[in-house]
Amino acid sequence: MEFLLGGASSMCAVLFTNPLDVLKTRQQLEGELMAKQNLTQRSYKGIRQSFLTVVRTDGFRGLQKGLPAALLFQFSMNSVRLGTYQTVDNLGWTKSTKHPSLTPLLSILWGGCAGLVSATASCPFYVVKTQLQAVTSGSYTARFQHHHSGTLSALVNIFKQSGIRGLFRGYPASVARLSVGSAAEMASFSVCKSFLLRYEVFQESIVLTALASSTVAGFFTSVLMSPCDVVTTRMTNQAVSANGKGLLYTNIFDCFLKIYRSEGIHGYYKGFVPMYLRVAPHTMLNLTFWEFFKGLYARYERPSYTIKTLT
Repeated sequence: MEFLLGGASSMCAVLFTNPLDVLKTRQQLEGELMAKQNLTQRSYKGIRQSFLTVVRTDGFRGLQKGLPAALLFQFSMNSVRLGTYQTVDNLGWTKSTKHPSLTPLLSILWGGCAGLVSATASCPFYVVKTQLQAVTSGSYTARFQHHHSGTLSALVNIFKQSGIRGLFRGYPASVARLSVGSAAEMASFSVCKSFLLRYEVFQESIVLTALASSTVAGFFTSVLMSPCDVVTTRMTNQAVSANGKGLLYTNIFDCFLKIYRSEGIHGYYKGFVPMYLRVAPHTMLNLTFWEFFKGLYARYERPSYTIKTLT
């Protein structure tokens, strides 16, 4: 049930945040491996222009491109990530009674481990989601677009072309992305929640506590995860040879190096604004829905169920 609740909460959240994910993907791929001064014309500069470009070229439906794949990605990723973290928290492994100062480090450790496991479970759906979101009928400066008719078609096409390896394209980058992001999110959420629960107003409201804690968690997650997120998007969407090898990047280190040489530090933070605008509310909605669903489950399904929330 821990895993099911985590997956259900993230699927509810992505219904609201997928448009920002589309904008983030487009910005991260625009001007790939091009110096900033060489970009004479940008279609995805800023939130407003990016939004108008997507609507103008793909219609309002374009803002929800890749939604089925995004739902599958979020369920497979967060059911494992949140379920794993909640399980180890229930076992008492995320806190130390003898050495309370170690509790934040334990939260980071197990948050990272949960991210590692969830990256493995969700990688194929992330590949499909990114490739579907990158496709547009308008002018676009991304180096390559994968034309799939839908989520199932994308899974079949990628498997036929590159086998299982293709479905796990960019896996090391995805592991780094989710490990860093999960560790930052779960640790900052836990620490902030523990701090807020000292005050009566937060003790009386699970939703208010989750909202405040997840807002802080979203900020730290965005700042720390952005470089890995850009690299994951680039490696996932790159063109491949007949035998399935990437034509732009050979591995995660090669991708980091090429982005730095061509685009500088700025390249690691392309799409940062839509990413933060997505991660912050997504984290807020995801963790709030999670706390809410756990409360409902404890109240109506298993009266004897004791919620050991993230502390």
